[in-house]
Amino acid sequence: MKLTKTPQEFVDESLLLLKARPSTTRITTSYHAATAGKGKLTLKTYDPVSGALVKFRTSKIAIVGRLVAGLNRLGRQQAGVPEPVVIETPVLEAPPASGRSTPIPGQAAPSEAPKSKKKKKKGKS
Repeated sequence: MKLTKTPQEFVDESLLLLKARPSTTRITTSYHAATAGKGKLTLKTYDPVSGALVKFRTSKIAIVGRLVAGLNRLGRQQAGVPEPVVIETPVLEAPPASGRSTPIPGQAAPSEAPKSKKKKKKGKS
């Protein structure tokens, strides 16, 4: 039995176990509510053929969200569904420093605001 200390370690170890024996490995979750309002979540990945067990326990609610995301990955692995491919989109370059935009063919050029010819007043010295 391996008791993991972090959610990421649990997911990584469980993925290894699922890759080794995808047909017999099972993932279970259990929640035990305490009277003080603070419960404990326990996750186990178990393979009965080899006897391998990966376990993680927490009572922190912030970690539960991370574990649910990790279970999503584990479920895909167990079902044999590939991970989604992340397609990176190119980052558009910033406009030139002069403040003018590059004209787009087929569109009218934006009109510039009229410049004021008034001088600014200076404060009393």
